[in-house]
Amino acid sequence: MRTLLKSNGIKMFGLRRIGKSTLRQYAMEQFISAGTPYAFFNGEGLNSLSDFLAGWLGAMPNRKDFLQKTLDVVGKSPAKTVLDALTNGTPFEETTLEAYWQIVAQAIARASKEGTPPILIIDEFSTFMHNLINKHGAEKADRLLASMREWRGAGVRMLLTGSIGMKALSRQHGLNSEHLNDLQPFPVPELTEEQAREFVQQATDPSSWTAGHTDEFLKQSGVFYPCFLVKGLLEVGNKAQPQDFATIFSERVRPHLHADFFNQFDRRFKAYSALGDNRREELLLPALKAVMAVETCRGEELPCAPAFDRIDLMEAMEMLVEDGFVDFTEDADYERHWKAGSRLAKNWWKRSGLA
Repeated sequence: MRTLLKSNGIKMFGLRRIGKSTLRQYAMEQFISAGTPYAFFNGEGLNSLSDFLAGWLGAMPNRKDFLQKTLDVVGKSPAKTVLDALTNGTPFEETTLEAYWQIVAQAIARASKEGTPPILIIDEFSTFMHNLINKHGAEKADRLLASMREWRGAGVRMLLTGSIGMKALSRQHGLNSEHLNDLQPFPVPELTEEQAREFVQQATDPSSWTAGHTDEFLKQSGVFYPCFLVKGLLEVGNKAQPQDFATIFSERVRPHLHADFFNQFDRRFKAYSALGDNRREELLLPALKAVMAVETCRGEELPCAPAFDRIDLMEAMEMLVEDGFVDFTEDADYERHWKAGSRLAKNWWKRSGLA
């Protein structure tokens, strides 16, 4: 909440089922409690600029007032037709919006400066961008990203989440990645062992669940994302003993959750083949090998093929971070120390056959 309210907003992209939706839901609960207006919509099934505006404006708590402000800004220009249609919920041609997009976008920015606009929250934003690119081209997506940055400059805070990494999507389609640079990245890491232990203890009955149960449960879980802990607790139930946990996890927990996450890593890595210049094989794969081979890897130890420079390499590493493959810390001398993004990423690497 501190990060969100003391900046232009947050971008939170990463694997499915790691906790992004829980954090988003928490933020919305806090806004409701504090009386802070927000507008939320899911972008997964949307694929056009008009879909975006309809989703946003339709979710606004003060929709009519805001739209009236934009109408006042555009006056009698042709863009009024688009805004009138949005106000009344009537259909209009996408080409009309595209033709007058700049006028509409600037009107929204000017209206946003009057008062405090609702915080804009979009789930599966990167999936929407992918859909928009596929249907209308990268130029439309880049135009929207530029306008969104202008709106943030006018006071519209944003929380954008998604299960597709925007770094790789931008590189693949030539989008201007700087349009999202004013948003703060917010990674969703695994719980620490201490947090996972507390999580399990709070979810179990102390009259029948001992410290020995917790020790064996965490050993068998191995992965400390909340979804793993919840799945494990549901399967273990109230009556199983620690000696039963290994069988339960091997038969009813890992086969399902590991398959889900490993498939996500597979799809992400395969998608890198569309980056061009053989970046996946010559840049991303050698870097992954270097990181996964050790506990931590200093940035200067990362290999860089002769066809690329260190700036290319750092851009590639940012893709791998956003997609959950790797993570890093940075010391006082600004040296980055790279490691696997999670236990899941390490396990995926062992099974991938890429080593």
